[in-house]
Amino acid sequence: MALLEVGLLARDALASGDGEVCAVFRRSLYLRMPASRYVCIGDRSLGRGPLNALVSDWRLLAALVPGERFAISTQDAKLWRPARPVRAVWGPRLALRVDALASAAAARVADEGLGGAIARRDTPLLRRARPAMAALDGWLAASRREAVPSRTTALIGLGPGLTPSGDDYLAGMLVALRAFGRRDLAAMLWRWLAPRVPGRTSEISNAHLAAAAGGEAHEALHTCLAALLGAKAPRWNERLAQLDRVGHCSGWDALAGALAVARRAA
Repeated sequence: MALLEVGLLARDALASGDGEVCAVFRRSLYLRMPASRYVCIGDRSLGRGPLNALVSDWRLLAALVPGERFAISTQDAKLWRPARPVRAVWGPRLALRVDALASAAAARVADEGLGGAIARRDTPLLRRARPAMAALDGWLAASRREAVPSRTTALIGLGPGLTPSGDDYLAGMLVALRAFGRRDLAAMLWRWLAPRVPGRTSEISNAHLAAAAGGEAHEALHTCLAALLGAKAPRWNERLAQLDRVGHCSGWDALAGALAVARRAA
């Protein structure tokens, strides 16, 4: 079985030996590797990401069940890293693009998760999340940088799934802060989050948050951010269709977090 492409964190984890299958889905599975590292293996439809490893034939792995162990070589796999976005728009032009992206996303976003914040929807989950989201927005807007608000803790592990919506929202913020040149704020947010995440969410979600702290997430989010900042006026439908295929609603949750940063950066 051949690996086609692999993210940096996945490559490094797979090099440590065999791993244990810990979760199996229709088109992918997660391997738990030594040192509590995780790799998501699947076919091309999974998309590229820092923890993802794409195989040529998923059928060879589809019968595996949790608890089984195996190793896979990354020798001939192409390494994927997200391209560093080049910021070409500022001020009013950027604000118009942010509004256009939010408007296009609002017409497609799922009702579940925190992506509904983009469309200003009202759900029980969003009502639980909004105090923390508002506190983070105030933190981003502050002229004098203060400590990350304690209310942010409410987002960690909020929602169902291996990567809960609150975690995905925070991951989107971490990646967007770096994309907009605010590595200082991304580092500050992660320093605050890192000791609070264990025990409040899954180890798999923790691994994705750590990747986001380093500026890496699923390629669909990077594609949206690159289009938002790029010189050419973007067409959003194709990019949002790609985002819609990320997890159950993880793509939308991450975009909501990224847009919270983008609105403050415009």
